[in-house]
Amino acid sequence: METLTLDLPSMYADHHVLRVRDALCALDGIKEVYASSAWQQVMISYDPKALQAGEIEEALKSAGYPPGEGGPPILVEASAIKRDPQWQILDLRMTRTQHADLEMSGEFRRY
Repeated sequence: METLTLDLPSMYADHHVLRVRDALCALDGIKEVYASSAWQQVMISYDPKALQAGEIEEALKSAGYPPGEGGPPILVEASAIKRDPQWQILDLRMTRTQHADLEMSGEFRRY
């Protein structure tokens, strides 16, 4: 029995964990799979006589979760079209502290 730990940057949510587990459990020779979307890692216990590490990585690539590549997808890319045209004007905002606010803020503000 051998253990393989792989980083899966594209496994960032619980439904991805289910897909990764399904893809790995379909392989002969897999004994145990522990996948974490919080750590973006999967730990696999497998029988090296029945399965090679390269086959595990290929199965993950085929399922859309290549080990150690990429990152969580960016849903919206910044572009000139999607940017607020007023953003450059509003880039720097300065405010003045009102003395009445300072006088009214008391001990309760700390907690």
